[in-house]
Amino acid sequence: MFIYSLITALLFLNPIAGNWSRAFKNKKAASTFWPENMARYILGVIVSFSIFYFGLIDLTWHGILHSFAVIIVINLLLSSTISYYYDKKVTWSNRAAFTLGCLVAVGMAYMWFIYPIQTASDRHALPEAETELEVMESADEENIRVVPYGNARYRSEIVFGDLDGSARYNLGESSIQTIDDELFWVSPIEFDGFFRWITTDHVPGYIKISAEDPNDQAELVDGYEMNYVPSAYFGSNAKRMVRQAHEDIIIVSESFEPDDEGHPYYVFSYGYFEFFRHGNKADGVVVLDAVTGEMERYSLDEMPEFIDQGVAEQTALEYATWYGQYGGGFLNRFIGRDGVTEPRRNEMIGVYGSERQMYWFVDHERPRGSGNTMVGFSMVNARTGEMTYYGGQEARGILNGNAARDRVDRAFEREQWVGTQPVLYSIYGQYTWVVPVVDRNNGFQKIALVHADSGRVVSSESRREVFNEYQSLLASGLDPDMDIPTDLAEEVEETLTVQRVTQSTDEDGTIVMILFEERNQVFTVPVNRSQLALFIEPGDELEVEYIDTGEDSIAIRNYRNLSLNR
Repeated sequence: MFIYSLITALLFLNPIAGNWSRAFKNKKAASTFWPENMARYILGVIVSFSIFYFGLIDLTWHGILHSFAVIIVINLLLSSTISYYYDKKVTWSNRAAFTLGCLVAVGMAYMWFIYPIQTASDRHALPEAETELEVMESADEENIRVVPYGNARYRSEIVFGDLDGSARYNLGESSIQTIDDELFWVSPIEFDGFFRWITTDHVPGYIKISAEDPNDQAELVDGYEMNYVPSAYFGSNAKRMVRQAHEDIIIVSESFEPDDEGHPYYVFSYGYFEFFRHGNKADGVVVLDAVTGEMERYSLDEMPEFIDQGVAEQTALEYATWYGQYGGGFLNRFIGRDGVTEPRRNEMIGVYGSERQMYWFVDHERPRGSGNTMVGFSMVNARTGEMTYYGGQEARGILNGNAARDRVDRAFEREQWVGTQPVLYSIYGQYTWVVPVVDRNNGFQKIALVHADSGRVVSSESRREVFNEYQSLLASGLDPDMDIPTDLAEEVEETLTVQRVTQSTDEDGTIVMILFEERNQVFTVPVNRSQLALFIEPGDELEVEYIDTGEDSIAIRNYRNLSLNR
């Protein structure tokens, strides 16, 4: 890095060739010329080192040109003007410097402002997005996040406040991760400024809290002495370590990601520019051990399994923007606007699919849309970078996230509860917004499901119960004109014989699980709805009511134990 500073400092020297020739031949001219250029060079070393060390720019030809172009232009134009002022005439050398400065200025203006216009259509194709007209795959209940960011953050800050010497630290940004097949919000602890870093050996770990169980308590994971973090300075700064080891990569962002054993790592997403300094394509990650400082570079298809965010949120948003805006070229975005969609930039959020892989989700709307409906949505796989745009009939015209949140707010207006951080899923083949409901202090209250087409809302305090309520809503019919799948509309009443019975406990409490004779599905009854479910035994005959969704697990809506006559 220092070698680059010594080389680029040459750009600060006097660029007028005639002045150099005069200084070698004339002692009087040399007496001022050499001290001036020595001062220029020293200034150049200082400025160059600052750009490289603090800016952490990539050491590629286009990265250096992009960072030093303004300095080059100013030096050429200003030096040639000063030369003309002192010489009182136009010489070939000051004219050449002035002309070169103008050419560099025009060239860089072209690369910064005109070239991106010319490559708009190419950037539309860059994500290699697949357009899907069918409804996306239905999500499993266990893959759905119910604890919102605000609630997780609030409870994490309480634990952070109880930390010994908490004034020395800050709580880093909270992000959602899978740790050992369970969703967690994780928040790294960071140094609180330069002087705190000097007087503190390390940060004491991180805080995690379940994203699946609203009743879970935040936990301080303090078994790791994290020395290499983004808030450290000089050689211990995580990003600077990555830049020094990998000078040519385009670092996009970093994420904090513990592995399945809880060991802390920082994952730096990187890519490369397809078109000078724009059109960033995700390419891989650098994984830094926050404890030891060891690092390893991986391509996207070679990443360790525990990494969720191989593709940065910023890159995914750029993919969605290019795909939506530039399908018909740059001018079509402003004139005609045929097929143009705008991603709702503030609504991008990480969601988890059926295979526990993370996707960056954002909904799209028409330019200057009403703000209540979408025309489609995009999903970018955060491990592979593959993008799918869902723009079929089922996705067009449904409620967007803001509208779903407004429906929930109106449903709980009397309690003064609000919906927060809505996430779109396909549930039982229907696009559905999952909206956690919190009070004014970010305390979790309920889970709401909003049918994205009709706007109907159901809610409950537990994930299992709200899914049962939603099944009932779909089975009862949302609207006479709506086509509800037949498997959701089939409400069954029958008498069955118990073959096996057991119990399980989760965040919703104790669940009685029943296997009936000649049935492959597992039927469930929450004990908090029926205490008598604890007395069900093999051989009992039950008269049950349920909605046959065809799933492996079916919730019993009502039942009567004929063997107990109650």
